[in-house]
Amino acid sequence: MTAAARPESALRSAGRQRLGGENFPVALAVLPRHIRAHLRAVYRYARHVDDVGDEYDGDRIAALEAVQADLHRLYAGRSAAEPAVEGLRATVTACRVPIDPWLRLVEANIVDQQISRYDTFDDLVGYCRLSADPVGEIVLHVFGRATADRIALSNRICTGLQLLEHWQDVGEDYRRGRVYLPQADLRRFGAKEADLGLATASAELKALLAFETSRALAWIDAGSPLVSTLSGWGRLAVSGYVAGGRAAARALRRSDHDPLPAPPKPGGPQVLAAWLEATVRWPG
Repeated sequence: MTAAARPESALRSAGRQRLGGENFPVALAVLPRHIRAHLRAVYRYARHVDDVGDEYDGDRIAALEAVQADLHRLYAGRSAAEPAVEGLRATVTACRVPIDPWLRLVEANIVDQQISRYDTFDDLVGYCRLSADPVGEIVLHVFGRATADRIALSNRICTGLQLLEHWQDVGEDYRRGRVYLPQADLRRFGAKEADLGLATASAELKALLAFETSRALAWIDAGSPLVSTLSGWGRLAVSGYVAGGRAAARALRRSDHDPLPAPPKPGGPQVLAAWLEATVRWPG
């Protein structure tokens, strides 16, 4: 699950995902050591894939395909060449994580090499299915709670978290040549891509980001009943992801939906308050 609470470190979503960036609390100090070890392994893998997709000085698609081949070696019982992939072995074995979510995170980075604009919101959601949703599925496996119904709810949360991270980082993404705001929505609100390069957001861009923030929060809220299906450490962690998303949305609203001067990030007290709310809000 991907968007804003970070007690110790956070997953970045693959490609621009950031398996969760600031939005995915990984090494929660309160979690048992073996769970923290699994989540750290997921983080190292996600960080490696993200680095290849964003920073590798060479043929990035070929390098990402090499990661895919390494994953297949791991799942075939052979040694993986890349330490970040080999480091998944204990997690894959103990938590029975299927190969598909790992592969989709790599695919998200491959998409990032080929696509820098999304025409419609549905197109962007399709990207989030690769870049964000696999993270929640992996986390549910780590906690031994991966069922079809829970994964469907998790996907809602993860997509919402990814969207909020995009809205926090619209200026940074624009400078990197990527625009995640759907082109159809830019046209609808009368905002221009060039607005993303300004020092402060135009009125049109603020209106668009207010709309997109509310839409992302609706996705998180639609997935929030997942919390009530969990107990123990899993419930605590997942409620943290929900809290991170809600706190990120509130930070965007406090900035008057202007993330251009600096990405608006929630402070610790705001995240903790949202975390408590998310933990107790859903009965069960």
